[in-house]
Amino acid sequence: NKRNLLNNCKGDAYTKIPEARERKKLDDRWPDLGNTEEYSMKEQKFWEYEYNKHGTVVQGRYNQEEYFNLTMKLKDKFDILQTLQNHGIIPGLTRTIKQFGNALRQLLKCFLA
Repeated sequence: NKRNLLNNCKGDAYTKIPEARERKKLDDRWPDLGNTEEYSMKEQKFWEYEYNKHGTVVQGRYNQEEYFNLTMKLKDKFDILQTLQNHGIIPGLTRTIKQFGNALRQLLKCFLA
């Protein structure tokens, strides 16, 4: 039930990542596909949005740095971008939510059961 999902919990707000090396590592694995690399690395709006929506849920267990490290490990484990490419979902093409869902269903079946 989507109404029972945890997100946007109260907690510490996102703090910009000052270290260029850490920003680059995050951008390589979790890029802001809606903006230029230069803009997203400077402004960090995408990561701020993701952290404030999802990272605040786990604040009692993970701080901001640990949250992003965990997301990068999960991305590496499941390789979502490759799965999307295998289903013809590539940057520059418009796709529906249903197409994304169909592409990711097999990958995420263990979480949806």
